[in-house]
Amino acid sequence: MPTPAQASRAVRFGAFEADLSSGELRKHGLRIKLQDQPFQILALLLDRPGEVLTREELRQKLWPTDTFVDFDHGLNNAINRLRDALNDSADAPRFIETLPRRGYRFIAEVSGHISTESRANGLADSIKAGEIVSGVGSEETATAKRSSAPSLHRVGKFWLAAAGMSIAAALILWLYLGRERRFGTSASMRIQSIAVLPLENLSGDPSQEYLSDGITDGLTTSLAQMRGIRVISRTSAMRYKGTKKGLPEIARELNVDAVVEGSMSRSDGLIHVNAQLIHAADDRHLWAHSYSASTEKIANLQVEIAAGVASEIGTASSPEAVARFSTPHSVNTEAYDLYLRAETYHGVETREANDEALRLLERSIVIDPNFAAAYAELAFAYRVRGFSVEPETPEEWMGKAKVAVQRALSLDPNLPEAYLSRGHLLWSPTNNWAHERAVADYRRALSLNPSLAEAYHQIANVYNHVGLLDKAESEIARAVELDPLNVGARFRVGINLLYQGKYEDSLTAIRDSEQFNPSVWTFQTSFALQHLRRLNEAQKRVDSLLIERPEDRGGTLTAMQALLAAEVGDTRKAEAKVREALAKGKGFQHFHHIAYAVASAYALLNRPEPALRYLQMAADDGFPCYPLFEHDSNLENLRKNPQFLSFMREQEKQWEYFRAHM
Repeated sequence: MPTPAQASRAVRFGAFEADLSSGELRKHGLRIKLQDQPFQILALLLDRPGEVLTREELRQKLWPTDTFVDFDHGLNNAINRLRDALNDSADAPRFIETLPRRGYRFIAEVSGHISTESRANGLADSIKAGEIVSGVGSEETATAKRSSAPSLHRVGKFWLAAAGMSIAAALILWLYLGRERRFGTSASMRIQSIAVLPLENLSGDPSQEYLSDGITDGLTTSLAQMRGIRVISRTSAMRYKGTKKGLPEIARELNVDAVVEGSMSRSDGLIHVNAQLIHAADDRHLWAHSYSASTEKIANLQVEIAAGVASEIGTASSPEAVARFSTPHSVNTEAYDLYLRAETYHGVETREANDEALRLLERSIVIDPNFAAAYAELAFAYRVRGFSVEPETPEEWMGKAKVAVQRALSLDPNLPEAYLSRGHLLWSPTNNWAHERAVADYRRALSLNPSLAEAYHQIANVYNHVGLLDKAESEIARAVELDPLNVGARFRVGINLLYQGKYEDSLTAIRDSEQFNPSVWTFQTSFALQHLRRLNEAQKRVDSLLIERPEDRGGTLTAMQALLAAEVGDTRKAEAKVREALAKGKGFQHFHHIAYAVASAYALLNRPEPALRYLQMAADDGFPCYPLFEHDSNLENLRKNPQFLSFMREQEKQWEYFRAHM
């Protein structure tokens, strides 16, 4: 039951009246049965209207540490019973708003008792702002402002009327400190980095998860186009979906100053989003707002939320972003749904995932032929088809990808993802590995979205391949900064060290990124182990994965078998594995790595003619990595060969050109 400190009078909200001394809830004078625990939660919420009551506070007050109960289950049940009594809804709250992972807030207008603590906070804010705010030192939702204003404003007037000179002096000091607190919010905290955590799906329908994830993605993209702020990539932020970690811990892991979090629900043809901005280090609530929009206006809604966050932290959109979003295309509802569903399969290189991605995206553009983002995503899916799923016919799929990306750019010349997709297409054997043009497109994408981690990642990938290892190092560091949990980006860190000949460091950096591409990961780590003469370890790593994947699509594992056989002088096995690897690798995008492994195997066997032939093939096929060729001990038998020396002079010239022009 309520404690004496909570009050001895009724509190009114809407048609309800809660007697905090007797523990009774009435509606229009009729008593409503409400169990003790839900009523205690209501009393705590009413004691601080408009403020956040955290889950931790509720646990400490109502579920003490010596009580052996499932706290999450108990709290959720109590909140649900309270909402039932109030005929309230989590999707469209009139009284109790859920702040995912944080707690709850009472948002309706309250009259009657307000606690001493809330009175003090409210008075300071009402003096400094000329209106009441929620007592958290920043702007809250418009609803929360309206709900707290009447009762606290009356309290403020009472205090001012009764105060003597000493109280007035104290209030002047309070006004000064309060004003500092109001303007001392996000802007003075110098928020320079931010993460958008996955919105919680409050619809009660698991099939709507794609929608909450899609809005999270869109909001991340919109914020990333703001100037002067680092926005963590969606792929890292999504790792915290459903997590019970506290915001300060998440912020430390992502290395950000603030987070945006919230919830999404869907009803009556509208999308409802509650968003909050929180200063992560001290879990301080800076800003909150509720939004509603029809499905076809989701893009506008995302931009509106991003603008609200940007205004609070004192940054602004780039001119390109303003131009892009000034007259956004209203996407067909069904087409957008299909596009969001396809996001689940982005980058997954299995036939099943690619089939589903193509089916959804092709339907999306049929329904809405002017949906630029769907065309950009479709181009990427076609590229995956041509180089990972059906490498036998890459030209067919690359042709389709080219048409799709051209359509995307014709519809939206300022779409960063379209330039990212076009860069992917240019950096391929079909386009003769157009290194410079691909990097130019990635740079164009970054000019439109400076927080597009994947663009930095792909620039680093190109630089690694053409031997600009120092430049690659800085680009991949930026990618990891923006997307710290992306295993692909961390994999590139290891590759960069590998090509520099830092084999131990490479193994350390790459050890936890196997899931990015197990076959290529095994190939590259075995390459490092072979250089460290840990041959048994390398052989076991290859053999182990071949048990799981005996088909060895792409031939990387077989190529490593050839290299390891050559290392121990087993010519017969090495040559057999070379033939097998070349057959398996034909048509795959990473064929140049197979060619380089074959060249290395022949060099170890002291057969310079085939070694030079496959070395030239690797360089021509997208892997002209001059610094690697220069120091790789596997090529030691070629160092005095005149043809090799001529090859190296040409490679050095090309490398110097890349350094000057890329």
